Amino acid sequence: MKRRAVLTAVAGILALSGCSSDSGQKSLKFGEQATVAGSKSGTVGVTVVRVEKGSNADLAHLTNPSKYSGKTPYYLHYQLTKTAEGNGDDETTHFAVSKNGKKFTELIILPSLEPTGDPANPLTTGHFDKCTGASHTRYKAAAQGQSVEGCAVFVAADETGAPSTIEWTGHNKALATWE
Repeated sequence: MKRRAVLTAVAGILALSGCSSDSGQKSLKFGEQATVAGSKSGTVGVTVVRVEKGSNADLAHLTNPSKYSGKTPYYLHYQLTKTAEGNGDDETTHFAVSKNGKKFTELIILPSLEPTGDPANPLTTGHFDKCTGASHTRYKAAAQGQSVEGCAVFVAADETGAPSTIEWTGHNKALATWE
């Protein structure tokens, strides 16, 4: 799967859990939490809250928007809950979104630095307001039981339609599935 992500913080947050001791939690509904083991210790509660369909116009402000022509963005809203202390980092975990086995492409949209023309404050940070990833720093600082919310952007050809399966994966293995 081509990987581009929403903000660098998402890459860190989505990398918080590792392999689960079971074969994966299947057929969860949106709003239901899956608990997966961290890569080194602890557990993470992963909840798919909802998937929201965007429009191609949402992508018009990205660099080279013509490459997204004929594509529809879908915003995966999720929540990560620190269900036990000591979660390790594992960069092999992330969401996989698909419909009838056809994987969507995840976009990583980095914030932009834009000149202001003001010498006292020469740059401002631009963000993709439609969907912002969860804060890795906030999650690491969270106490047991606290949650952080985030959003990840996935795109598919217009004719594909909305995703039917969302997976939280680690080491190329589904740890939890929402349908």
